[in-house]
Amino acid sequence: MAAVGAALALVLSGCGGSGGSSGDGGDCDTGRGTLVVGLVAPLSGELSSVGLGMKNSADLAVTQANARCAVPGYHLAVQSQDDRADPATGAAAASTLAKDPSLIGVLGPFNSSVAQAVQPVLSDAGIVQISPGSTSTSLTRGANAVTAPLRQYQTFFRTVATDGVQGPAAASYLTRTENKRRVAVVSDGKTYGEGIADEFAKQLATEGGQVVARVTAAPGTGRDAVVSRVAAARPDAVFYGGEYPEGGPLSAALASAGLSVPVVGGDGIVNPGYVTAGGREGDLGTSVGPPPETLPAARGFVDAYRQAGYPDSIGSYGASTFDATNVLVDSTVRALGEDGDWSPARRPDVVRSVQGFHGDGITGPLSFDRFGDVSTDAVTVYRVQGGRWTVVGPAD
Repeated sequence: MAAVGAALALVLSGCGGSGGSSGDGGDCDTGRGTLVVGLVAPLSGELSSVGLGMKNSADLAVTQANARCAVPGYHLAVQSQDDRADPATGAAAASTLAKDPSLIGVLGPFNSSVAQAVQPVLSDAGIVQISPGSTSTSLTRGANAVTAPLRQYQTFFRTVATDGVQGPAAASYLTRTENKRRVAVVSDGKTYGEGIADEFAKQLATEGGQVVARVTAAPGTGRDAVVSRVAAARPDAVFYGGEYPEGGPLSAALASAGLSVPVVGGDGIVNPGYVTAGGREGDLGTSVGPPPETLPAARGFVDAYRQAGYPDSIGSYGASTFDATNVLVDSTVRALGEDGDWSPARRPDVVRSVQGFHGDGITGPLSFDRFGDVSTDAVTVYRVQGGRWTVVGPAD
């Protein structure tokens, strides 16, 4: 099925006003009522800078959809739930959203461990879920992603590349470009951290590198023992599988112990908070997709976001959330067909419509394979320079 071109090839001018409005539809006919776009994300706590950028980007997409009367007869509204980066809280949030008969689908979450808890809740209700940030390969391919891939949840999709792309890209860049082959691998024990660390380690071996130490340390545990084990291995670099609130302090602790090698991580550490928490000059990170500011198609989005007056930054996943929202809206329009009447019985049609989606988003072409993974696989390398993350270039 071809996407309705106006849904993603958006006219992004004239989107001023304050954030959080979800639009009023202007002269649109909204006599059929309101349809709800759900969002589950970390809106409080250490990862709130990510979640708030996702929330605002979804709001901007819905505001623009209402302005162009995207769903004939209906007004769209975003209902956001705070998962606090906690799986149980995320599952409860999804359950709350699922009880609303006007819910057309759910965006998020960000954390892969939360996504694991949300997936069965929405699947049981037949509600489509599009994550703009959960990158663990196991979410779509199961535990045996290579030998016996299994898609357990037909309702789950994502608009970001998986750790099966990102982890190997980081290993290849580190060995080929940075010439660092003796790497200590530290991970946080969570779904995302373990998954990307494993993918990195596998590719490192393929590149002729060596994991000289492998340490798992849950957030909040003692850091001294981790630093001692890593320092004793005398690595050229340290790969951290986890998120920036723990990654930054780890980098600082390694430096304090006299180990001045770079810390490398995935998209979980590419956040301004990493540097604030102790990340050092020269540390490296990878993130899925190109920076929105570098994409011609995304410039209008960036400008419109700023003009809307949101108090929070776009963040690493604003662009992919904007795309995910438009995929959901466009797929709902096509699922409703000519009669245009919504009811929960339409939800399986929305799932099928997302699966058949083909269109151009601000992050690039969008379509989904049989596992629900997005077809694009771009990875960008970043380095801490001058106290902030700066773009090095594509990983390949």
